[in-house]
Amino acid sequence: MATIYVREQGTVVRKQGERLLITKEHTIVGDVPMHNLDQLVVMGNIQLTQPATAMLLRAGKGVTFATMRGTVLGSLLPPTSPHADLRVKQLQMMSDDAANLTLARQIVIGKLTNQRALLINARTTHAQIARGVTGIAEAMRGAQTVDNAESLRGYEGRAGAFYWPAFKVLLKNDYGFSAREYHPSRDPVNALLSFVYAFLQRDVNSLAQIVGLDPHLGFFHTIQYGRPSLVLDLMEEFRPLVCDPLVLNLLNLDIIQGRDFQRTNNPERPIALSEPAVKRVIEKYEERVTSPVKYSLTGETAAWRRVMELQTRLMARVIQGEASRYQAMTNAEG
Repeated sequence: MATIYVREQGTVVRKQGERLLITKEHTIVGDVPMHNLDQLVVMGNIQLTQPATAMLLRAGKGVTFATMRGTVLGSLLPPTSPHADLRVKQLQMMSDDAANLTLARQIVIGKLTNQRALLINARTTHAQIARGVTGIAEAMRGAQTVDNAESLRGYEGRAGAFYWPAFKVLLKNDYGFSAREYHPSRDPVNALLSFVYAFLQRDVNSLAQIVGLDPHLGFFHTIQYGRPSLVLDLMEEFRPLVCDPLVLNLLNLDIIQGRDFQRTNNPERPIALSEPAVKRVIEKYEERVTSPVKYSLTGETAAWRRVMELQTRLMARVIQGEASRYQAMTNAEG
């Protein structure tokens, strides 16, 4: 089954039998059998009729609403079994400083392990890469011994100070990239990273809600109004496994080039991807998350998106007391 993106502005998604018809001005521009659909993503000015919505919910299919630039606005999910007990335990664990720190530490160690592995697997003797590998290893050792969450965040930030300069070296053209910038992204590399991370966030957010976790009650990321802290926690290990290698491939293989980026007059979003580039990024992201990988915790082969689900369910088992500790997906192949 597939994730279907509807992006052509002004289209309407309708129900016809057990299919979704995507129409524009009475012309059919898409036809999706329900048995081929895993989830639907509508981006921008797209209408979803009530009969189509009802069919999706009855079939257990999720719908994500996003802007044209990939920012998730919200999700529509089918009813799931009550998860009050899981969410109460999630809140209790988050409120227990020792338990919270233990889980947050595993999240950070997983991310740093995968950042370091990405640099090592680049197989280059560049001095900046060597500094990155060594610096991240030092941060990992520090993260293993801290006794408070603030110090843990400090070591995660210290690792980033080594990782991103090394990441820059791996780019054939850095397009002015010097460090990771979140909001706003002022250069093409940061803009592309943020765009790809938005799709990862969408996937993980949907999984967290399906499993029954509260997306806003995190362990490493602090609670802030509107911030899906748990989703950001679960994303960390997958950024250097799924998204960062994808961005490197998109740029280094010239799938996305300088002409695909547009300067805007919007200080909130100074760099934008062209419409054809957005389509290519989505295609490559879907290729990535549906490609097989060896799941490090069991040795089984599964698609990346399935691994995300397994990790989300592991988090739930840890919170429920059914698993002794959270262990990140690391040392992936592919």
